[in-house]
Amino acid sequence: MLRDAGFDPIVEPADLDDGMLTLGAVDAREVAPALAHFKAQRVVARRAARGAEPAWVLAADTVCERDGAVLGKPSDIDDARRMIGSLAQRGHGVVTGWCLLGPDGSCRVGRDVAWIVIGALPEADFELFLAEGAWRGKAGGYNLPEVVARGWPIRCEGDPQTVVGLPVAKLEPMLRELLARPQS
Repeated sequence: MLRDAGFDPIVEPADLDDGMLTLGAVDAREVAPALAHFKAQRVVARRAARGAEPAWVLAADTVCERDGAVLGKPSDIDDARRMIGSLAQRGHGVVTGWCLLGPDGSCRVGRDVAWIVIGALPEADFELFLAEGAWRGKAGGYNLPEVVARGWPIRCEGDPQTVVGLPVAKLEPMLRELLARPQS
């Protein structure tokens, strides 16, 4: 997504599996930026440990929210069936939090929220989707462009990039400004 916007990022996985966390009663609008911050800090620490130069580090995390409860990534096929099934024929929020850590130690954190309404799912394709494992590693158990391409009845109110995992349109002006500044 950043490359499509004209940036040339170096991708460094944070190697944190947030799917293993039990979040409890937390607000999705708070947990998504917090997870992004943890990931950014992890990348900074790993870079420092190997002696890499300080750099801008951008991390993001996306969670779904239904009736105030955070929906992370399904743990198995039954969890995926239950999770996605609970989203069908109703709306839910998708929150992407981001964290930008600067080489000077600065920290900028934010979020964007979109609202998704999924209609009645085609039963045969839903079962095929589950069997193919297309739900693995995805907040809420689905990826918006993939299920739209499958023909699922979905409406997105807000920025589809937020649902995919990074609100580039909102971040781009800030990134361009910060990257253009001389570093001291």
